[in-house]
Amino acid sequence: MDEREPSPEGRHGAASGTGRTGPDGKPTEADAEAEELARLRAERDHLLAERERLRHELNGPPSHPPRSPPEPPPHLPAGPDAPLQGAGTPPPARRRLLIGAGAAVVMAAVAVRTGIALLDGDTDDAKDTARATPGPHASGNPSPTPARTPPPVAIPAGPQLRPLATLKGHRGDIGTLRFSPDGKTLASSEAHDGVLRLWDVTTHKQRAKALLSSLVVFKGVAFSPDGRIVATGHESRAQFWDATTLRPRGKEIAKHDDPFLSFETIAFSPDGTIFATSGFIDQEIRFYDVATHRQKATPLESKGADKLVFSPDGKTLASVDESGMDGVRLWDVATRTQRPQPPNDFFGGSDHMAFSPDSKALAVAGSSTDVRFFDPLTGKERGRPLDSHVGSVTSLAYSTDGKSVLTADYRGLHLWDASTHMRRTTLTVPGDTSIAQLAFSPDGRTLATLGFQDKTIHLWRLE
Repeated sequence: MDEREPSPEGRHGAASGTGRTGPDGKPTEADAEAEELARLRAERDHLLAERERLRHELNGPPSHPPRSPPEPPPHLPAGPDAPLQGAGTPPPARRRLLIGAGAAVVMAAVAVRTGIALLDGDTDDAKDTARATPGPHASGNPSPTPARTPPPVAIPAGPQLRPLATLKGHRGDIGTLRFSPDGKTLASSEAHDGVLRLWDVTTHKQRAKALLSSLVVFKGVAFSPDGRIVATGHESRAQFWDATTLRPRGKEIAKHDDPFLSFETIAFSPDGTIFATSGFIDQEIRFYDVATHRQKATPLESKGADKLVFSPDGKTLASVDESGMDGVRLWDVATRTQRPQPPNDFFGGSDHMAFSPDSKALAVAGSSTDVRFFDPLTGKERGRPLDSHVGSVTSLAYSTDGKSVLTADYRGLHLWDASTHMRRTTLTVPGDTSIAQLAFSPDGRTLATLGFQDKTIHLWRLE
């Protein structure tokens, strides 16, 4: 944590009028800025609460909210209530009406200045990124050398987990973890507040000052394939940041006149020429040019994609609807056409998908305890499922050499043979740390994990 960051008490004190005053006894400019940010945060919270109310009216409380563990272990707090029994899905017209109304409420925040700050010194220096222009980041320094993905490595026989570090600095529950393509940087964002941090995986220190938004929660986080850009997504906008400094990098994308537009998930194509976006309220998957941020081709019709994943060869895009109503869809990237859809008899709200490194298999974790494999071209199931988990799968990844599959639940880390789908071993996390989320580094050996409602990141070495 940067020692120069203001403490929560310090920021709240300024916002409430108890900060420093000038020689004339009036609040300083810094206090005024802090008070404005506090007001914007409060308005943001009100708008998001209204959006959730509309969601509840639509389908009842979600069985497991986005990016929250689906099944907390017995000793942890229970999750939200299940949907009301007998509550049916409203007809499409009503669904679009209610979701659109929720989107319109959230996007009313557009009328308020979007506060973006790099946490530094004693104040939150608000920045408006809507006017950011393409090109070098704000500091004027050249962009970093493109990241190189490490070569594939095999997971050792009889592996062990060795603790590397605990990364502290977040004050709220962490929602997203993403490694850069070279595995040297880890991005983390908070689940309920607009906070994004970058960590040096080698030194275990922050690479740049934390990014703070007063209105936008960074729900989607993705690195460009060259590692130079970090893209963040929200219901109403997509923003782009230099991966070294977290300064604005290119013009944000926001369509305030379209209540169904969403950027909650962002995925870059492997060649780095396009990225795809969608979200809960969106009925389409849209493609954008990485260089110009202009929309390309015709959007793909969907019922809301909460997760998008490109295959390593760039030929297939997989989408999944977290609510379970639409299941998994497979798209031909070149022709923008849908391929045969995998059977929708077990998903029930998946948020975990992973392509094999050779792009020949797609692993999907459903709402139950198993993981199934599908052919990306035909949608047909491949082999037996992984069905020996004690609890719901909280994370899913392939080893970089494609010979192993890694899954996690609250009890530990499980390794499976990618060909036979037979269990290789189960690793208990030292210190009885649960795994509610896992990010597997491209170096093939480093893992970042989160516990349930965790504010700290745990780094491990698989050896």
